[in-house]
Amino acid sequence: MFRDLVNQSDCSDGFELDLKTVADLTRNYDDENADSQDQDPVHTMEPAGFVFHESRCGSTLVANSLIAMNPKAHRVYSESPPPVSAARACGLDGVDCPPGRAAELLRDVIYLMGRTDDPQEENLFFKIQSIGSKYISIFNEAFPDTPWIYVYRDPVQVLMSQLAQGPNRANCVHQLKDVPHKKIMQLKEDDISIDHLKPVQKCALHLSLLCESALEGIFESNNMGRSVNYENIVHKLADHIIPDHFKVDVPSEAREQIFEVGSRYSKGRGNKGKEWTEDSEKKDKNATPQIKEAANYFLEDSYHQLELESDNGDAYY
Repeated sequence: MFRDLVNQSDCSDGFELDLKTVADLTRNYDDENADSQDQDPVHTMEPAGFVFHESRCGSTLVANSLIAMNPKAHRVYSESPPPVSAARACGLDGVDCPPGRAAELLRDVIYLMGRTDDPQEENLFFKIQSIGSKYISIFNEAFPDTPWIYVYRDPVQVLMSQLAQGPNRANCVHQLKDVPHKKIMQLKEDDISIDHLKPVQKCALHLSLLCESALEGIFESNNMGRSVNYENIVHKLADHIIPDHFKVDVPSEAREQIFEVGSRYSKGRGNKGKEWTEDSEKKDKNATPQIKEAANYFLEDSYHQLELESDNGDAYY
């Protein structure tokens, strides 16, 4: 995880510099030394793909698969703070800054994180924190030609995962910030106040905002965005998403690595990941009436729309 990279760096105490100055100086340095014979030339990898997600829906497996299929050639940042911090700096849709500023900031951050002097490194991927799904429009603006996916899951099953440790410990319950005005008005029409929502409902509402933002991003992305259901995700990655959408070859050895990663619990540390077992049926069976009701009201419509977009994407292949 990204915290491991930070812990092993020599910069754990941090320092402060002006990002714009650093980015401009870095680009000038890279341009001046691009043809240097004294050292391996530094180059910046353009992002090969972004992974957005609903959270607790298989996105870590996607990141693990991307790195495992070719560790020497692939750099994968998994939920690293800088990109999402840049995307959020100007508010939703960048409205708190001059036009284009949010996208410019994001491009600078991605440029710096994509630098390498290793000739073996070829592809750069980012798995963005789930909250970053609310800022897909900024990523679309900054990288209109970069493919991305949004990973989602059956509403009841994803709520069960989110609330597995109890509603008080679920991050989704405490994320209701920047709720769009149109969503507030929609709830009012049904005589629902955000201030009086129960924890399960708050979680479902938060997830619905992520899914609706992803749908808007897909509509705006000129076929660069795709929705990907958690079900059978390993096969989807190996057969379609990586080779056809991210445009990265998946030779037989890489395919084997992807399926090996898919056989282990994705959040296991090091080589200690326990064997993965399918739990969708168990989640459906154990779901409470409150969870089923919240899933139906807040998430069912966006889930079906994501399914339609997923089917449309499959038609391209």
